[in-house]
Amino acid sequence: MTGRNSSVDAVAAYLGGFGVRSRPLREIISLLTRASQPIEALIVATATPRRAVEDLLRNLGEDLTEDSGRFRIRPDMSAEYRAFFGLDDIDPGPGPDPGPGPGAGAGAVLEGPSGAAPIEALAALIAAAPAPRRDLDHVAATAQTLARRVNWLSSTYDLAERRVLFVGDHDLTSIALARACPRTEITVVDIDERTLAYIDETARAENLAIRTLFGDLRFTLPAAARDWADLALTDPPYTPDGVGLFLGRGLSGLRDRTNGVVVVAYGHSRLHPMLGFQVQQSMQQFGVVFETILPAFNRYDGAQAVGSASDLYVCAPTTRTWKVLDRLAESFGTRIYTHGRQSVESAARIDVGTATTVIGEATAAGAPEARGGDAVPAAPVPAVPAVPAAGAGTRRLGLRALFTGSDYLRDLRPDAEVAVDLTADPGPLLLRGLLAVTAARARFVVPADHPDVSTRDARDQLAALLEPKYRLTFRPAPPADPGAARSVAVHAELVELEGGSPAGFAAGGGFVARWLLERAHGRIGNVLREGVIRAAAGEGRTVSKNEARALVRALIIEPGQDDPRLGGGQDVLELTAMEVPRAALERLLTAVRDERGAGVPSPGAPSSTAGRT
Repeated sequence: MTGRNSSVDAVAAYLGGFGVRSRPLREIISLLTRASQPIEALIVATATPRRAVEDLLRNLGEDLTEDSGRFRIRPDMSAEYRAFFGLDDIDPGPGPDPGPGPGAGAGAVLEGPSGAAPIEALAALIAAAPAPRRDLDHVAATAQTLARRVNWLSSTYDLAERRVLFVGDHDLTSIALARACPRTEITVVDIDERTLAYIDETARAENLAIRTLFGDLRFTLPAAARDWADLALTDPPYTPDGVGLFLGRGLSGLRDRTNGVVVVAYGHSRLHPMLGFQVQQSMQQFGVVFETILPAFNRYDGAQAVGSASDLYVCAPTTRTWKVLDRLAESFGTRIYTHGRQSVESAARIDVGTATTVIGEATAAGAPEARGGDAVPAAPVPAVPAVPAAGAGTRRLGLRALFTGSDYLRDLRPDAEVAVDLTADPGPLLLRGLLAVTAARARFVVPADHPDVSTRDARDQLAALLEPKYRLTFRPAPPADPGAARSVAVHAELVELEGGSPAGFAAGGGFVARWLLERAHGRIGNVLREGVIRAAAGEGRTVSKNEARALVRALIIEPGQDDPRLGGGQDVLELTAMEVPRAALERLLTAVRDERGAGVPSPGAPSSTAGRT
């Protein structure tokens, strides 16, 4: 008991057991503070099972009055209940209208920072976003759809002090929800670095509680998002494997296995009901219940094959879900899209999910290469050194091993060479592979139009980002088959420490950055702390763990941004480099490397780069 009425505490504890689903019970409390109600009316008005209503009335104890089968909270206690349970924003009554427009009260809730009308603000948000990527099945939802989603979510679930996970969010619903529900923590996982950067920039500018994580959901859900959310939302690729995979990742992200739900946007052409049946089968193998299916709830600028619309599925897990989830979540293929190299019907030779990673003893460096930002030669050049043959000292791994932190990768021999086929890379996997692998030599083969190699500027930027760890060179790779698309081999040679010591390398600008880049699967706060200690030791100084931790915080955490809900530096310290979006990683490395060129500020000295991440 905390000084409040004991019945208030009992009711609060009872509602707590319903998680995000407690809103109908709050609506009942609101009704009971206004007038006497028969139990039947409470059930009908809120669509709540009778047993739950009876249990709530029982917990109200002496604060509840009854007269001829009608119940009411005592008038002298009504104000306390309304204040404690935040009932002024509750509008009890039938469920929200899922029609084409936002609710009547949406204007004040969804108004953007510019003061524009809600739909206009959301339309401006969408218009300024990165262009949709066809190979990732991006189709922008309309501003009206974003408003409708937020209204429906906030009027159906209790989101205050709850966590919502977006399994992909090119639609930018996360920003609309954060504007409307500032007390809700939000995490967005996406493979598109441009989308992550745009959401992050907007969240930082508006002080929204949104955290962004990089993740290729075909391989895994980032560890920081697992068992984290009370509710997950996804608008996945509209293929059986795409919808099933994203639903599985959403389920893996739930921390509340009793009340948590995954909301899925999916639509199929009414001319092809069999496809809809296959997708629904893919979803139901997880043992979920379709609690609600709201037809044509989502509208899009495009996707005309499905009528520019999709339904909204509310998927609730059952006890079967948790028995089959881990097995099923890893059973889907990686060709989950409807367009591009990773589409279901793609003729691409390599499937990103197959065993395309080969690790063996280092081989000869081969012929001269195009270095740094030099243009990739168009003329034929000597072949890339052959992939080590399977046998002693060689192992083949699936790409999932790169992105989930395989023990084998962490224990590579100093002379190891890694060869990776990324000819089906949708774009971001080259950088992630270079982060994941620390080997004497690594070779990644990517399509010639890959965004990190297709222009001199792109190659320069990638080389500069990895400079403390790898020296990168680029050259054409011989085609595997006649008529195959052109590819580029990216060679990564491990940079040697000058004189073999941290001190020698730090003088060149980046031992701590190198330390981080070599430990991409470790928690950033812990990795940087240890790097600072070792770099200082190389300079003949001793820095304690507490001093190193304080130095790292001074470098990374922005003033006023130490609340982890706001996506500030404190949150970055809890992540791994593999999970951090590229733009945030670039800011982090810049902050570390700019500090005296070595990433090691003197103990007690103020940081000149604080706030860069």
